[in-house]
Amino acid sequence: MSKNDHHQIDSTDFKDYEEHTRPSMFSRAIRLIVIGAIIVVFLALALTSAPKNQDLNSIRDERTILGNKNAKNHYVMVTDVMCPYCTVFSRLTLENQEKFEKYLKDHDIVFELRVTDFLSENNMDHYGFSRMSAEAVACATEQNRFWDYYHQVIRRLWQDYQSKGIGTSKNAPAIKDLTPAYWQSIAKEVNLDPSFNECLSEHKMLDKVKQNTAEATTFMGRYNLGGMPSFKFGSFATSGFDTSWDYSYVERFLAQGLK
Repeated sequence: MSKNDHHQIDSTDFKDYEEHTRPSMFSRAIRLIVIGAIIVVFLALALTSAPKNQDLNSIRDERTILGNKNAKNHYVMVTDVMCPYCTVFSRLTLENQEKFEKYLKDHDIVFELRVTDFLSENNMDHYGFSRMSAEAVACATEQNRFWDYYHQVIRRLWQDYQSKGIGTSKNAPAIKDLTPAYWQSIAKEVNLDPSFNECLSEHKMLDKVKQNTAEATTFMGRYNLGGMPSFKFGSFATSGFDTSWDYSYVERFLAQGLK
């Protein structure tokens, strides 16, 4: 019932109201019931489609963090393995791992990496490697070996392709020949359990990958982050990383959101 409806009832003689507005009251009641039903349906749909963990700033998976999980500063990086700009940031942190982890410790930061198949979901991956790589990382994560596997992926992509100018940017020659065997060979190099091969070939983590990407997309949308990689640290939020930057830019990014 609107504000105007209340004003009308307040100014209406009670007898006239009694005699003439009963049908109107019945109609209003029906309308309220219908509106209430619509609201219930809407809320049910919203709850069904929303991420299970509504606090998108909380740690999504403790297996994919570096640093103290109880640190006061929480740095989130959303990435796609097949995004060349993402791998530059990750390779710089890997090549300077001691320095990077010391920075996290000294500044009480927990760094969380959220791997997605963002490129596949947004039709920017013509070969299906984005989804395959995300599934492979998810399979390794199930064995609690996320960082071992992810870091070796970064090394291999650099060694096999990016150091040769392949897959380094939108304008560079594309990586075209990745197969499940490639990701399985990396699993073997870091001594993952052989069940990794079955996990990948049977797409056991595909639903998890899609869930991760949906949550990451919601997270990015909340902070108007439009691409890969995306970063969120305190009030600092941005997308992108330049392939020409060195490790000093990693620490510049880290410093942006310190409390």
